[in-house]
Amino acid sequence: MSPRSFGVLRRLHTVAGVIVAPFLIAAALTGVLYALAPSLEKFVYADLTRPSGEAVVSLEDQVEAAREVYPDLALNTVQVIPGENTRVLFADDALPSKSYTHAVFVDPATGEVRGEKVQYGSSRALPLRAWLSNGHRSLWLGEPGRLYSELAASWMGALTIGGLVLWLGRRKRTRGTLRTHAWLGALCSAGFLFLTVTGLTWSSVAGGNIGKLRTLLHWKAPQLSASASEHAGHGAGSMEHMDMGPDLASLDGAYDVAREAGLRGILNLQPNGAAWNITEARAPFVFHNDAIAVVDGHVVERVNFSEWPLAAKLTEWLINLHMGFLFGLVNQIVLALIALALLVVSILGLVMWFRRGRRFAGPQGFGKLSKPALVTLVLCLVIYAIIAPLFGISLVVFLVVDAVWRAIRGAGATGSSTPPATRPASDSTYDSVSS
Repeated sequence: MSPRSFGVLRRLHTVAGVIVAPFLIAAALTGVLYALAPSLEKFVYADLTRPSGEAVVSLEDQVEAAREVYPDLALNTVQVIPGENTRVLFADDALPSKSYTHAVFVDPATGEVRGEKVQYGSSRALPLRAWLSNGHRSLWLGEPGRLYSELAASWMGALTIGGLVLWLGRRKRTRGTLRTHAWLGALCSAGFLFLTVTGLTWSSVAGGNIGKLRTLLHWKAPQLSASASEHAGHGAGSMEHMDMGPDLASLDGAYDVAREAGLRGILNLQPNGAAWNITEARAPFVFHNDAIAVVDGHVVERVNFSEWPLAAKLTEWLINLHMGFLFGLVNQIVLALIALALLVVSILGLVMWFRRGRRFAGPQGFGKLSKPALVTLVLCLVIYAIIAPLFGISLVVFLVVDAVWRAIRGAGATGSSTPPATRPASDSTYDSVSS
């Protein structure tokens, strides 16, 4: 890389890093807690989830017991979790979104209701984990707050790649704070890029674009379609019965059919017309999510994880990895360490900037780049900006502010009788900052 290209990249990395650092620090701090949330949740809600003995009470009786808590709400899902109390979920339009349900915990050994909590999402998040997740996603500011995490995720990837290029292209030995910043950033670069990709998948603006792309390319996971109207010929009964959902008396039989069909681990049993849609749920060391639809004790439809498009499989695994689910506690510890590394790298970047007197490196305009380098840089930035619009918008703002600052600096230098000291081009490389 030429010294001019190096100087431009170094300036972009510094300016963007300083401006985005507060967002990265917030994401890192909330990310540590988010990563450890599944284990914290198990400890906090142990009395609510721990059964008193082996499961002997039928699922039908457990659901009937749960219905006494919410007699006016519609049954959403029955979650059978080996070694834990059964969760009977009820939908409620008064909750913030359809992702929230009322979870009633029923002891499968006695049929007694042990308590109830509001549950969030497909990962079965109870209030503590849902609160920590909300903080990581939006800083508890609602939908507008999601822009912070998207900005942090999109710039984390760009800063990581830029930092790697600077580190690999350095012409001096680094020392002190810069050495720690560079080496730690390089060591954790794969983790930072992983968090960028998976974080953008969930984001507000970029996530919508990625979702449209996945739909266009048929990369989404196939879903069960079994319903009363499609399987009325399989003994589904009258239309009145079909509108009300499957008979609760068929729940235990459907569960047994699912186990016989090879479904393992945590099972979600959801009424859908005349059918029970039964799916393997997200859980540690579960790498597949097979699903079946059962009507009157017969499997009428099946969607195997092996049939999913490769992109859909990768998305599922990466999201589970980001949530700290895929490899259990080890997964959570690694995520927490990556978040701590991001926190340290971001703080060290600000420390170096403050030690320079809160000054940026001398102006390095894009005009100093060679034409091939300029075309390559602009093309990469445009492609990334299309995928992550908040990155593109914020980049334009950065460039405008930088151009104004350079113009003001240039005007000040012109009006001064003594020209400002300039650094030689050879010194515009990856400077060392002593500790």
